[in-house]
Amino acid sequence: MDFIHQAFQSSYGTENPKFFWWYPEGTPAKEKNLLTKIDFFILTYCSFGYFAKWLDQANLSNAYVSGMKEDLSMYGNEFTLATTLFNIGSIVGGIPSNLLITYVPPRYILPGCELLWGIITIGTYKVSHSSQLYPLRFFLGLLEGTSFVGIQYVLGSWYKRNELGKRTAIFACSAYVGTAFGGYIFSGVYAGMNGYQGIAAWRWAFVVDGIITVAIALYGLVFFPDTPEKTKAFYLSPAERERCVERLVEEDRAPVGTWSWDLVPRIFGSWQFYVLTILWMFWQTTVGKVGNTVFQLFLKNDKTHSWSVYDINNIPTSINGFNIMMVMLINIYADATGRRMVAAVFSLCILLFGTICLVVWDVPLGLHILAYLFAACDGPLSPLYMAWANILCGSDKQVRAMTLAMMNAFGNATTTIIQQFAYPVTAAPRYDVGFKTSLGLICGMVVWVFVLRFFELRSLKKAEADVEVLDGQEAMSLDGEKKDPGKTGVVSVVAQ
Repeated sequence: MDFIHQAFQSSYGTENPKFFWWYPEGTPAKEKNLLTKIDFFILTYCSFGYFAKWLDQANLSNAYVSGMKEDLSMYGNEFTLATTLFNIGSIVGGIPSNLLITYVPPRYILPGCELLWGIITIGTYKVSHSSQLYPLRFFLGLLEGTSFVGIQYVLGSWYKRNELGKRTAIFACSAYVGTAFGGYIFSGVYAGMNGYQGIAAWRWAFVVDGIITVAIALYGLVFFPDTPEKTKAFYLSPAERERCVERLVEEDRAPVGTWSWDLVPRIFGSWQFYVLTILWMFWQTTVGKVGNTVFQLFLKNDKTHSWSVYDINNIPTSINGFNIMMVMLINIYADATGRRMVAAVFSLCILLFGTICLVVWDVPLGLHILAYLFAACDGPLSPLYMAWANILCGSDKQVRAMTLAMMNAFGNATTTIIQQFAYPVTAAPRYDVGFKTSLGLICGMVVWVFVLRFFELRSLKKAEADVEVLDGQEAMSLDGEKKDPGKTGVVSVVAQ
């Protein structure tokens, strides 16, 4: 019971931290001005860039239910295979890029890859057979795989622990905005451009999405500020750049770590690498990973109601709106109070309720729609877990980069397996195996989040014990120096 009590306590070391929305009480005006500037240039690119990633990722689902299925004769598992190849590309792409990002300025890697995947998206409009779609989706995933983990690394390089959650939440919300806008774009293109110059609406939508992506990539190449120790952003003064580095030093998260021979044991010898990766793998098994698709296919296959193409594309975007609201509220709470366990368990209860309703299946239509909203409300856990990872791995930038990359890689691999075997398109609309599998693994995630907290509390106790030992040694050295002034250099040796 003592562990349970400690698990739900604030990680800030105070029983009842004072709540705040954006800036903690007492933040100087100069610091607020600096944060405002950092927020604008970092969050605009991060959010727009991730918006483009999800816009280009979700467009396949929208195209599938808007004419692609019939035009390319995708009546089997072609859609599932294309999605799987995209996920494989994402798994492969994130790991080397995130290690490289600790050495090469992120401004060249992230917007550069985005520019390339924007061009691939535009080129997708020309496909005439599903076999042509497969390599395009693989390379799209390969390039997009750099985005999520790279941006998570950059966010963790700039913000303190009581600032990181809500900024990561804004970044995460852009995924839901991108997915929602994908539906709106398809609806608009379907209404205004279907058949224009003899080209189907779903093909025009790929062109529109790609142009948006290219524009965002060009913006990032100019304005993205890299990381504090490497930034050459023209809008930050030398004093501001220095302060950006100092801010992380103040909470023992200085940008340390080098490319050296001990890189591998540093990474694989950390408990964070394993515990956080497994936690993220659990998160990647929720209904939310296929939420919009399964909701769309439920409406498309519903024989008791007549849903139009516009309904099928637009109604599932309610999942995105609900996630956006919950992402912000839960992560603002977590930042302000430091009670990440409370935020995590609350979010998991929402997921459990929605998924249980989908497993039962035979429920009224209103509850069925609510079940999709709740079962797909895994959004709050993404910034919560990633901010947690950035904080726990803050003492070594290579370990942090690799942990984030491997979380995403193994998570995407898990999603690929789940989608392939538990959520095949042919099982629509009642994914009996998929919903039951997700329910069981959410229960596993409830247990594992306590495992993470256990390791975190153990590390904190060890760190406190180490500080007490060092303080005791320093006190003994000082005492010895006072008693025997003839002995010099004792304190400096101990301090080293």
